[in-house]
Amino acid sequence: MGADWWSLAAAFGYCALSAVVMVLPAEAYLVGAALVTDVPPLWLALAGAIGQVAGKMLSYLVGRGVLDVARWRARPNKRWRERMRRIEEWCTRHAWGPLAVTGVSAFAGVPPYALVAVLAGSVRMRWWSFAAISIVGRFGRFWAVVSIPHLLPDVLFGL
Repeated sequence: MGADWWSLAAAFGYCALSAVVMVLPAEAYLVGAALVTDVPPLWLALAGAIGQVAGKMLSYLVGRGVLDVARWRARPNKRWRERMRRIEEWCTRHAWGPLAVTGVSAFAGVPPYALVAVLAGSVRMRWWSFAAISIVGRFGRFWAVVSIPHLLPDVLFGL
């Protein structure tokens, strides 16, 4: 059982880091972990989801203005800035809008989850609402990803 805890801690840590260093793909790590460990995919997905949302709380805090990193707000190209402005306006008109956008983005990645985390903070979404819906969405995404290797025949991976 000790190796399982280390695998879960590693999944949590890697996914938290991947939330900040966006060139580190959480999904690829989790698929690899699902292939080489005996940890049930459900637990890997949950550890990854919690880690990723913990990391994205930094982006949320940027949106709230708690962390002042102006370049994070200006990073997307002009087309994405315009799309995010329209989404932000839509979210301010609909009380349930931030929850819907966050849930879809956490699961599907569209609009980009990194931008939605900043948006959630800027529209003053409660931190616990952001965290809860994000964990649900990321868990669904990661569970689907880590379940794929277990659904395919072992001969495909040479195991």
